[in-house]
Amino acid sequence: MVEKKIKVYNLILEKIKKSKNIALISHKNPDIDTLSSRISFYEMINLNFNQKEIDLICVAQIPIKYNFLINTDKFKSNFNPSKYDLIIFFDSWSKTQTWFDLKYETLFDKKTFNTISIDHHITNEIYAKQNILNTTYSSTTMIIYEIFLLTNLKINKNIATSLLAWIYTDTWWFKHSNTTNITYFMAGKLLKLWADYNLIVDKFFKNNSLSTIKLWWKVISESFIDEENILYSYVNKSMIDSYNSSYEDVSWVVDHLNTTSWIKYCSLFTQKWEFVKASLRTLRDDIDLTLIAKKYNWGGHKKASWFTTKWQALLSSNFKIID
Repeated sequence: MVEKKIKVYNLILEKIKKSKNIALISHKNPDIDTLSSRISFYEMINLNFNQKEIDLICVAQIPIKYNFLINTDKFKSNFNPSKYDLIIFFDSWSKTQTWFDLKYETLFDKKTFNTISIDHHITNEIYAKQNILNTTYSSTTMIIYEIFLLTNLKINKNIATSLLAWIYTDTWWFKHSNTTNITYFMAGKLLKLWADYNLIVDKFFKNNSLSTIKLWWKVISESFIDEENILYSYVNKSMIDSYNSSYEDVSWVVDHLNTTSWIKYCSLFTQKWEFVKASLRTLRDDIDLTLIAKKYNWGGHKKASWFTTKWQALLSSNFKIID
């Protein structure tokens, strides 16, 4: 198994060696996983390969909370596929998630463009010319680190910090159920490489405005548990505006809700215009949230999933877990 991975990872490195112009692309509504993966890959190429022109592409605005990550000032929104001889997508499980499925119809023609997708979602559509997919890992950054580790690439402090950022935040200080022995192993290795643990804690976990905390309290105070021990809460535009906040400020409150005792799972509904995004979390091993999410436009994993749909469609549906 390891030998097969090494062979596949070396094929990626060979493509990088042969390329002069490379685009590293994040998905829409960027999170730390897609950003950290891309940033660490950017650093890796500059550290291990010479004479490469690399563009970090991110069409959407990066949340201010993530600006502590290195090289966020280098991100570009302009993208012309014909400029590049290698295009790599990070943490994007579908063509739609890349932003470019409508604007550049030929981008996903495997005979026209040299594309690579590196991802961990079970919903991945295998849309690139070469697809690196590992659904057993909790993040794409874990795949990136494995590439570096198994191919003996040089890793500096910036790379180590970028990779640790998502591993540490996604497991919520190693408290979530996606924390495994592999997670601890990788985190330990990255800390030995001088990953800046304090920077991550200070800028991510200890960097919330009072208005954000008040918004969290509002969301928590509006929550309730139904007769089946399912916890619900919601966010709408008026709540966001009243606390002078943004939708990004509420994205992590679902993890606080998920710590509630005795619940099966929690659902946080975020309403945007006529649409709603449901963020689903559970700590229980006997519940598979994908059974709910896959009924809609969805993504995620067994214990952490999400879906989007129109608000009226959700109200008229039978939104219950399948036991």
